[in-house]
Amino acid sequence: MRKGFTLLELLIVVVILGILALIAAPTLLDAANRARNGAVQANVSAAASSITSRFATTTNTSEEIAAAVIANLNTNNVNPIAGSGAAYAASDTTEGTVTIVGDDTADAVTITGYGVGSAVLVTKVIESPQ
Repeated sequence: MRKGFTLLELLIVVVILGILALIAAPTLLDAANRARNGAVQANVSAAASSITSRFATTTNTSEEIAAAVIANLNTNNVNPIAGSGAAYAASDTTEGTVTIVGDDTADAVTITGYGVGSAVLVTKVIESPQ
């Protein structure tokens, strides 16, 4: 009697592995998107912290603070979804971007994070304590 597997048995194993791969692929892709969105949310938190600190330590207007925070945070950060380009902007809704908009009339800064597919993940409004 011969030892080994028949061609049919090998084909069945290949088909089963293919089915398992089809089931696992969406789960892995979803995990990657969740990680990218998490990086955007972390960038929003970093911006909120920086803006709160600047409101407490300067007398600049909301628009000046927003511009300064964008310039400061972009020195060490890139768009976490694209892997390059600015992570922070004044008016960009590209996926992975965090927009920071100062409003002098309301004396507040609005921060919006755009995740995968340019969906709005989170919006925070930081008001001046004065």
